[in-house]
Amino acid sequence: MTRKIGRNAPCPCGSGIKFKKCCMNNSSKASPQQHLSPKLRFEPGSYGDVGSFTPSIACLKEITLDEWKYHFVLVNSNEIYIEEDDASSRAKEDLEAAFLHKEQTGSDYAVAEHLKSKGYLSVNDFNIVKT
Repeated sequence: MTRKIGRNAPCPCGSGIKFKKCCMNNSSKASPQQHLSPKLRFEPGSYGDVGSFTPSIACLKEITLDEWKYHFVLVNSNEIYIEEDDASSRAKEDLEAAFLHKEQTGSDYAVAEHLKSKGYLSVNDFNIVKT
């Protein structure tokens, strides 16, 4: 039996965005044989400019085989590093910890919950969006 996802529930892709504003339209077109959740890839990195970098995590969605598009970007503006590599290393550590938390709880939402607890926020059009 398939569990129905409510429109206002967090999206199961882990974006932290409501289902209706994220993947709802994609999944409604899916046949029963298709997996409703898109293939996602997460990449740690940095966000900012010379002398002021914050850890960032990009989520990319697979559009076609081996073609990826940015789905959303998270930044932790609570932590600022002078060196870009230091911010990227921190993002990598945070992302690894988030997926470890997912393994321990068995919940896909654990990744988003963990990153949110670390201070990560969504970035839209180069602006940090507080939700």
